[in-house]
Parts: sequence; structure tokens; C-alpha cells
Amino acid sequence: MRGHWYKTTVMLTMVLMLAGCGGDGAEAEQTEQTLEQVLEEHFLAAEDAEDVATVVSQYAEETPDPALAEFLISYYQVPDEEQSKTRYYYNHIDLNEDGTDEIFVVVVGEYTKVSFGDPALILSEQADGTFQVIESFEGIHTPVTVSERMTNGWHDIYQEYGRGAEDGYRICHYNPNGGYQTDLSEVVDEVEPQDGTQIISNNFIDDMDKGNYMTLAPAEDGGSEAQGN
Repeated sequence: MRGHWYKTTVMLTMVLMLAGCGGDGAEAEQTEQTLEQVLEEHFLAAEDAEDVATVVSQYAEETPDPALAEFLISYYQVPDEEQSKTRYYYNHIDLNEDGTDEIFVVVVGEYTKVSFGDPALILSEQADGTFQVIESFEGIHTPVTVSERMTNGWHDIYQEYGRGAEDGYRICHYNPNGGYQTDLSEVVDEVEPQDGTQIISNNFIDDMDKGNYMTLAPAEDGGSEAQGN
């Protein structure tokens, strides 16, 4: 933004210098028209720039995390026969700017899915290697966007919602008294432009076709570490 106003100021100065060089009425009128055109073009450019958000896409991490997989098996009570069919995708991201990343993880499979998406968790990894659940989503659609905007010290999160008669976006604002799923959350038709990071940007179908995924099954049973990337 500073660069835009700097250029505008320079150009405005140049036009004013030209205007100060004198000349007849026709030249003065032409200079005035040039000034108006310069200002109009630059103010319109500034308005357009404000409507363009920078959203960085980030794919799920490819390193298997056996401890995380074991936690997910226990949390969702995934039976042995379903573990090799159940995938997990995760990203580390600092949601509250405290210098320590949280883990956003999505579980994908016939056993765990619901009609409106796949279950997801926001976890905090403790010093002893255990996990604390910060938020549990019954079903989400990926990718999930972590906005640069914050509410109560935590980044807002939004995702596609519905994909039916009520298509839109669900924006989750953090509430200290209830997490990301409280009456602070809202469903909107469109999300106004905002900078952010789009996590778990993987194409799940494409990943399945290519065998590019991790499952909850232990590696010795053909699980997470057995799948190629």
C-alpha cells in the first residue's frame, strides 16, 4: 500500500510541475484532464488491490505420525479391520500466535465420514507426547482456510458449507468459553477477501488413485508408513 501511494504522490508532483510551467488555456485544460485521469486510474487501482486477498495453499504433511494415528484410532474407536481403509491428513499451524503449533487433522474413510463431510480435530501436543483436544468437528469440507483475521486471540477458520440448497461458507470465530463452534460462528453466502493459509489442500480422490496417503493402520499392517508419496 505504501508503494502505491508513493507512486501516486510522485506522479501527482510531476503533473503539478507541468501545470506550473505555464502555457495557454488549452494547455492548462489538458494538464487538468491529465491530472484527473492519473488520479482516477490510481484510486481505482487502489480499490481493486484492497479486494484481492493473498491465500497460500498448503498440502497436508507427508511424514507419518504413529502417535497421532494411535490417538485417532482411540478417539474415533476405529476397529482393526477399518484402520487400513481410514486415512488421515494433518497440518501444524499456530492458531493463537503463542509460538507453538496446533495440529489440524482430518480423518477420511467410510467408517468415520458423515453425510456433510469428514470429522476433524484441532489438537495441542503436550510435553509428554499426549494430545489435548481443543476442538472436535463432526464433519468438515476441505480445504480449510485459516484467516489472518483473529477473534479473541485465535485465527478465524472458514470452510465450504452445505454444497446443497444452503451452499455457502461457515466462518468459525474462537470463543474462550466454547472454542470454535459457538454462537459466534456464522454461515455466509460469500467470504469477503482476506489473507490466510489454506490447509489440507489435497485432492483426496487424486491421492487415493496415486496411493499418496497415510492410513491409521500400524506400518507393519500395511498402514501409514507403507504408502508412497
